[in-house]
Amino acid sequence: MSVKYKYDITYVFGKGRKSKLESNEISGNEFFYGYPYFEKKHYKLNIIETDEPSSSKYFKKYFGILDNLLARATKLTFYKNALISKNTLGQIYNSKNIVTSNHGIGMTLFMYIFFMKKRKKINFIVILSGLFAMRKSKFIVRVLRKLIFSWFLSTVDYLIFTNKSEYQFACKKYPRVKKKFVCLPFCIDTEFWKPKNKDKFSQKKGILFIGNNGHRDFDLVVKIANKLENIPFTFITNQIKTEEISSSNVSNITGDWNMGYLTDVEIKEYYERSKLVILPIKNTLVSSGQSAGLQSAAMGTPVMTTATIGFWDYEKYEHLKNIIFVENNEFDKWINLINELYFDIEKLQSLSENGIRLIKNSYTLDKFDVELEKLLI
Repeated sequence: MSVKYKYDITYVFGKGRKSKLESNEISGNEFFYGYPYFEKKHYKLNIIETDEPSSSKYFKKYFGILDNLLARATKLTFYKNALISKNTLGQIYNSKNIVTSNHGIGMTLFMYIFFMKKRKKINFIVILSGLFAMRKSKFIVRVLRKLIFSWFLSTVDYLIFTNKSEYQFACKKYPRVKKKFVCLPFCIDTEFWKPKNKDKFSQKKGILFIGNNGHRDFDLVVKIANKLENIPFTFITNQIKTEEISSSNVSNITGDWNMGYLTDVEIKEYYERSKLVILPIKNTLVSSGQSAGLQSAAMGTPVMTTATIGFWDYEKYEHLKNIIFVENNEFDKWINLINELYFDIEKLQSLSENGIRLIKNSYTLDKFDVELEKLLI
């Protein structure tokens, strides 16, 4: 007996993407994870976002308590309060493929999809970054987390790792299920993220820091800018308060992609006119800074970032060839490297050209879309 589905693919996103798609705003398409590509190929598509379920206040309160209990017990992330309702579960049940944009959403849904799979085939794909970057915890938390995690791994069909470092770590730690692990690097829309002008670096000015991810080292960013008073800095983030900045060389701009404070067109302009983008990162398996780093490089602006255990791909990147690595995230090393390179126009130009070449060869969006399509049923 054939199984009927209402949707070929249901995407489950955090809030903000549906409105961006409906607005036809000119932007890069990388954070829609194949949606525009599949739309052109006439797949039957659906989007569910957090904070849109129609559950009663009683159930939202109940799910909120459950989220807190599960998070405390396992140190994992859950969004039942913001996602689960009869309506959303019905949409998921009537979908052939489920694609979640982060592992917190995947963790939230997997228990329900586990039981749905008893009745019909559902292909469950979770895109992740940092799921395996688990903090040390007490014994009882480790036991509960292992139980939940094992159940999750038995339910999911594919885990898409957007950085190679975490993928390699997971394959070593969970060899029995590594056939479910797919390393599909985060890619960007190079039709959008490309420089408008071939400016010489003598015409560029200032250093840009961008991002809100909790693994960015915001304190270090402020400290660097305060020290280098002779260089103009621009911060685009919602995590640094203006009163934390003691020097007059910093423009602090509120930015959040989901909230749409700045358009991609505006962010693109900030990338293009900056001499350098800096991304100080705490040492974590999470590939923090990956999207900003790729976008910046595509725009022809060199990236200086911390050499963390979670950097997205050490095999393709080479220090002082197509990126600038800072070892151990040390303040003095940041200061010395910035002073050394900021005024070296010839070196910046070389880094820029090599960075653009690498993005075009390895991180174009069509690569991600085609490989994701191969995982669908």
